Amino acid sequence: MIVDHIGIVLLVSGAFTLLPIVIFLLPAHGTRLLFGVDAADGIGGLLTRHWSLLAPSLGALLIYAAWHPELRVPLMLAAGVEKAGLVGLIVASSKEPYAARLRPIAVFDSVIVLVYAIYLCHEL
Repeated sequence: MIVDHIGIVLLVSGAFTLLPIVIFLLPAHGTRLLFGVDAADGIGGLLTRHWSLLAPSLGALLIYAAWHPELRVPLMLAAGVEKAGLVGLIVASSKEPYAARLRPIAVFDSVIVLVYAIYLCHEL
């Protein structure tokens, strides 16, 4: 069943992965809009903006892969690693005051990692 609908999964997960572009485009307001925190200054701000360009690039590639089956396996592997890493970081920070705002991201990305894993097990 997942295999039959993987194009839709890629479109939805890719669209959500595009959201951090708001931080890159609007650095002063993007982190407040998406995460409810003020933008970092200095090197933290620079790295946040870099991440907010990198993650959406992966999201755009996931959307592209919805129409290009030959790219699905490598892109889903890369995105799965990135999403699992983010979930791990959020879980490891679960006692921090900001963690509650990140829980929806952890839940969504966990589900996506599971769906990707099921698809990849079928394809590999």
